[in-house]
Amino acid sequence: MQASNGLKELQQFIAERYAIGEVGVPRPLAHVHQRRHRKLALEATAGRFLVKTYQRDPAVLDALRFQHRLSGHLESAGLPVARIVAARDGRRIAEGDTWAIELQEFVGGEPMPVNKSALSQAGHALGRFHEVCRDFPCPERDPTQWRLCDTPAKAFAAFYEMARAEGDPEACAEQCNRIVLFLRDAEHALRWEVRNELEVGLIHGDWHGGNLIYSNGGLAAIVDLEFAGEGCFLEDIAYALSNLCIRTCTEPERLAWRTDTFLRAYQQHRTLAFREETVLYYAAGMKHVATLGFQFQQFGGSVGGHTAPEWLERLALQCDWLTSRAKQTVWR
Repeated sequence: MQASNGLKELQQFIAERYAIGEVGVPRPLAHVHQRRHRKLALEATAGRFLVKTYQRDPAVLDALRFQHRLSGHLESAGLPVARIVAARDGRRIAEGDTWAIELQEFVGGEPMPVNKSALSQAGHALGRFHEVCRDFPCPERDPTQWRLCDTPAKAFAAFYEMARAEGDPEACAEQCNRIVLFLRDAEHALRWEVRNELEVGLIHGDWHGGNLIYSNGGLAAIVDLEFAGEGCFLEDIAYALSNLCIRTCTEPERLAWRTDTFLRAYQQHRTLAFREETVLYYAAGMKHVATLGFQFQQFGGSVGGHTAPEWLERLALQCDWLTSRAKQTVWR
């Protein structure tokens, strides 16, 4: 039985394995990424739950068990997470013939708003995450090989050609040159020997607004731990700045205010090393350009409500600001 297709069978399986009372038919969640597993909402007498389905593969289940250990560690440290519900046999993974599921308490709320309180809470949470997980046993991976750390040449070239075909070729060429100059400097700043000097530990790996659930003005849960593992702390910080502070803004004053708000909160738990400070804005920009390039490859047409020519103009302005900030940091 494929759990992703047999919702009635999945309903019966959950009713048999979990002591949560009367169980309704699980329903797929709309507008939610279904990357490596399916996510479904479940109504039961005991409350509302989130069901995640997985292949019954030893490597997949080992990774899931690590996520459960990490979730418990974060909760014990006072960080908000979605609690895992144990099955009747006490296990937190219920296994079928070829598939398995986990059940989480459903955390109601919305993705992170961009305001002073939310940015500060997100910075505090990431700093605390890195602080309490510094020595937590985690899966090995080469921490110098970041995801999207190298210049995203192919993805950016395809994105640029899309923008040029839709917009003013001369304006697009000028904006592209500004972005390429930034990427050149960023690639040099983030060369291997520099990355090799950065502090490593357990990182979240996907710290963006969709994985920070807010409710009633507060951070209700940190979700999606599937990319957590050994890495440079700067990778988390850079992606956070890209997604939470830079993505929706082009005005220098607002960019500085958002970034400084997040970093001040983060550093109340972990102070940035000098080497991290000197490459931080290059890392954030590299992540930002790479993410947009891949998103246009995936979705095409429009991303975040903006067309390719509009994004190219925005990226050029954002890279100009990142260049200025990077140079101020190096020479201050």
